[in-house]
Amino acid sequence: MLNIQDMTYLQGGVPLLQQICFQVHPGQRIGLVGKNGCGKSTLFRLIRSEIRPDSGEISRQSGKTIASVEQEITTSDQPALEFVLEGDRELRQLEKILAQEQHDPAWFEAQHRYEAINGYMAKARAAQLLDGLGFANDTLERPVQSFSGGWRMRLNLARALMHRADLLLLDEPTNHLDLEAILWLEQYLSHYPGSLILISHDREFLNACVNRVAHLHNHAIDCYAGNYDDFERARAERITQQNHAFRQQQEKIAHLEDFVRRFSAKATKAKQAQSRVKALERLTRIAPAHLQDGHFELEIKAPERSPDLLLRTDKMGFRYGDKVLFQNISLVLRAGARIALLGPNGAGKSTLIKLLAGELTPTSGTLETTPDIRIGYFAQHQLENLDSAATPLQHMEKLAPSIATLTLRSFLGRFGLAGDSEDRPVASFSGGEKSRLALALLAWQKPHLLLLDEPTNHLDLDMRDALTLALEEYTGAVVLVSHDRSLIRAITEELWLIADSNASLFDGDLEDYKTWIETRRPRETAQAKPEKPKPPTVPRFNKKTLLSQQSRLEATLSKNQEELSEVSRQLADPATYTSANHETVSKLQTLHAILEQKVAELEENWLELEMAIEGNTEDNRPA
Repeated sequence: MLNIQDMTYLQGGVPLLQQICFQVHPGQRIGLVGKNGCGKSTLFRLIRSEIRPDSGEISRQSGKTIASVEQEITTSDQPALEFVLEGDRELRQLEKILAQEQHDPAWFEAQHRYEAINGYMAKARAAQLLDGLGFANDTLERPVQSFSGGWRMRLNLARALMHRADLLLLDEPTNHLDLEAILWLEQYLSHYPGSLILISHDREFLNACVNRVAHLHNHAIDCYAGNYDDFERARAERITQQNHAFRQQQEKIAHLEDFVRRFSAKATKAKQAQSRVKALERLTRIAPAHLQDGHFELEIKAPERSPDLLLRTDKMGFRYGDKVLFQNISLVLRAGARIALLGPNGAGKSTLIKLLAGELTPTSGTLETTPDIRIGYFAQHQLENLDSAATPLQHMEKLAPSIATLTLRSFLGRFGLAGDSEDRPVASFSGGEKSRLALALLAWQKPHLLLLDEPTNHLDLDMRDALTLALEEYTGAVVLVSHDRSLIRAITEELWLIADSNASLFDGDLEDYKTWIETRRPRETAQAKPEKPKPPTVPRFNKKTLLSQQSRLEATLSKNQEELSEVSRQLADPATYTSANHETVSKLQTLHAILEQKVAELEENWLELEMAIEGNTEDNRPA
């Protein structure tokens, strides 16, 4: 499907990708991983032909289509549902043909193709995508420009998923999603019918979605079968083998060099020594391998002494205008607490964090913080408050003016900001570099309490692992909002649910929370109903043409009737309800309703054609 051979791409005259060989075959769902800046997004741009390689070749199988998420935030005034439908370009082209009054053979061919791609269900499919990504049913007719930037990125994602592409390219699709939407998306992608290349730094998301991993490092790509956990195990084994081979080769080199050194001056051994010199020159040197591309040793320390009670709320509430976000929240946060906040999008998780951090004031009830405790607060909006003209070192010097420069540089190095990074202005930083700087500034203060709102956004897997280890060793209290399930599992001990204007301890784990989400999601998706096709107005074609159209329609009708009969049989079988889970039964019921409507529509179209054939016959009878 996609073939990249000996491809090299230079950035500033220096190879970013060098002699890359990479293939994608039908049915492969590939996770493209590697540290930030290694060229993953650039590879996507090359595949999309937005830029050209300096050498080598990128080719794809004729007729195969590629879809990806637009990174620009559109200001379209189209309704959200129509904007997503535009993602299926073939569907829109067919609709233009079918809208024509002249029904020539091309029109009937378009009609047949429209039925083959289930065009009558297109609006329902678009609405299902929007529902899964968190859009309420009453927002589907809102213009795109009325949504915030993050929600418009979700619309771009839905539009890409609507494409029905042979190859789907997704670059960090979870960045603008909450946990509920991520759980839906990973289920959707795990059954994606085409091929997929996915860039993600979310370990659990990769494990659920991919069946192959392409590791981009040292300007090249290595491919591994399986999910991300399989990749890590296989890579560790490969590195162990490479280092063993390296040690063996070093011993051989040392032995050869020792022989040359000892006997090169002796006439009787000079020929043998010279042969060993040539052997050393011909030797292909094995490089030592390292498990991690970047090595970070993050450390976040808490004060040696901490009061037991950090903060307390009593019947605390918050409202925006007339909208009550939550009310009557009473909680006690003690030293060493480890809490993750869960809840639907818009329930108030980030707002609660801001209240605890003192950025917002409760509109009812009270919030009391123990005097003199230090609170470390991290949120994505804080990255924009960094001084864009200052360097990381200057940020640290403002925070700790009396500390030696060497100490500050060493501290920044632990957060991947060593070397040139510490002397560059923040304006030139990527999102990941800004996040690492914000975490460094936070860690320097040795807080009693960490309030973290999506701290892993923009961080690659190596830095996420380092942050997880640092937070595991941190002895202070943590309140976390994150869609990174690996981080939640590793560092938190309690789950609090923010929903229905309340906050309370959640009795269960993340798997139980996933079940809770499913029970709240409407069984019958509240999306737009399938668009009922208008019966075709059949012109007075000759009888042979009409019979040909009817024959094709009969084949489609027969196929759908067989599918409907099989689904009906499964639903009538008592064994279905004992062996299958509730989700499977629900899917069967939904499919049964869809097929019933499709069969009814096809029968109606068949009757229209039958009437047209009869009319054509009567018109051709001799007077």
